[in-house]
Amino acid sequence: MKRYIIVTNNILVKDMAEKNSDYELHYIGGSVQNVISMCEELFLNEKCHLAADPLAGRKARPFPYLTLILKKGEKAALEDWQRITDYSALNSARIDQYTGNSYKLNEDFRILDCSFTKAVLKI
Repeated sequence: MKRYIIVTNNILVKDMAEKNSDYELHYIGGSVQNVISMCEELFLNEKCHLAADPLAGRKARPFPYLTLILKKGEKAALEDWQRITDYSALNSARIDQYTGNSYKLNEDFRILDCSFTKAVLKI
């Protein structure tokens, strides 16, 4: 059984994880809100909790990509649910700040998210 789950909407993280890890991967080809919804679903249906949030400082700046790493074995704590709820509210308030990003700016965000995720995964 795989103990970790990567949930992301970042294609670079998906490609990196498929090549360099044996973690369960949930690639959500969509928005940050889609990643949040999948995380909530996994919290409810799997015995897992938030293990790592590579871009935890995203509160300072809106990001169009979100990668979360969950660990199986324990139910999500109240703090995990609160963090996901905060991201949902933050995303809803800021979605208009990144929906019109250029391809190049989004590429920068993808690279940054992937780089932090690699560091967390020690790849």
